[in-house]
Order: sequence, then structure tokens, then C-alpha cells
Amino acid sequence: MKKLIFLAFLFNIFLSIQASASPIISGISTNEINIDTDFQGTKILLFGAKGDAGNIVIAVRGPKKNFLVTQKEKLFGIWHNGKRLKFKDSYSYYSLFSTFNDSTSGTELIENLELGKNNLKFITSGNATDDQRNEFQIQLIEKLEKNKLYASGVGKVDFLDETLFKVILDFPKNITRGVYTVEIYLINDDNLISYQSIPIYVTQVGFSAKILDFAYQESFLYGLLSVAIALIFGWLANYLFARFIGK
Repeated sequence: MKKLIFLAFLFNIFLSIQASASPIISGISTNEINIDTDFQGTKILLFGAKGDAGNIVIAVRGPKKNFLVTQKEKLFGIWHNGKRLKFKDSYSYYSLFSTFNDSTSGTELIENLELGKNNLKFITSGNATDDQRNEFQIQLIEKLEKNKLYASGVGKVDFLDETLFKVILDFPKNITRGVYTVEIYLINDDNLISYQSIPIYVTQVGFSAKILDFAYQESFLYGLLSVAIALIFGWLANYLFARFIGK
């Protein structure tokens, strides 16, 4: 991590010169994350400089995917799966950093840019009342927060001086592959002064990547093999139990 911070300081002179000509300029230590069987998460350094007055807001969004949320219901003292609601094209990862005192305040610009979990637009399919949608949405966000895929709060933007800033982006080990987007906003008096977007490419490598690709490309055959392997291991476990323990 010290090496990453040192690299950021090497760009300080460049950023200071550029910031005088541009409202905001930024970069990251790397825009590639490779996931293998030993992947335990990673951190990426984001650094930048601003040339105009205003607040810095940074949003990191993961690739969109569908989520199925199920509520547990109790019947005759037994818990079972009850109502379900599907959320379509929702961010699989989301974190926010800001210099605002309240970065999720209800201004029109903040809401339109979907900055803050309260301003994210969740699309549902199926019949549900507004209260039910809100309840399922809260449950979905809480689950993503528990899995560290959604930040529980708003992170701090650290300033090295009046113009230079840095942020540490933390990606957990359970992120999905795809293109993640780092969005940097400079906002002043509810006006968008400047905006930059930086992609981060998350790919899976090694043997696990081959298995995942095979599961997507040959889903039917992958299902048959999974059932066959489960049956073989089940038969083997029963045989060993009967052979050595059952007697």
C-alpha cells in the first residue's frame, strides 16, 4: 500500500499542472483485478486533483445483475420461503465517497445521478405494493451490505492539500467478474462542474475460470455432470459407511 501511495505522489506535479486547465483530473493505481482460487479481495488507490471549487463525490458501481429476494414466513411454528420479488438490473457492487456533510441529501442532481443508496433506482418484476417493494428493497440492501458488496456508509475523501485528494477502493473477495465503473464528480451549488469515469476490469483466471466458462457455455451438460458427480459421491459415501462403519 505504501508503494501505491508513493506512485500517487509521483503524479502530484502532473496533476497540479493539469488541474489548472481542467476542473478535475484523476487516475487509479490499476484498472485490472484478476480473481483466482486464492483471491482474498484487493485495494486500489484512486488519486486526483481539482482545479475549481466544489465537493468531490466518488461512486463505484459494479456490473448489473438480477436478484431474487425471498421473505421468510412462519406457518404453524415452521419457517418457510414466502413471498418473492425479483429485482432487475441492479448494481452488484456499490460504494460512495464524498466531501459533502450529507452526500445523500435529496437534491435533484444527487437523485438523478443515483448518488447514495437511498437514490438508487431498483426495478422490480411481479405484483407488489409500494410498501412491499420498499420492504424487499431494504432486505436486499441489508444482504448486500452484510456480504460487503454495498458500503454501509459514505467513505471519506482524503485531501493531501487544497487540491490533491486520494481514496482507497476496497473490493471484497466475493465480487463478480465484469466491468466496474469509478465515477468522479465535482459538484458546486447543485451544479455538475466536471465528471470523469474510469473502468475497472474484473476477470477470473485459472482453473475456476475454465469451470465458470464451461458452466455458462454448456449449461445443460454442466448440470448433468453436477448431478452425476453428486450421485457418485452419494453412492461412495453410502458404500464406505456400510463397509466400514455399518458393521
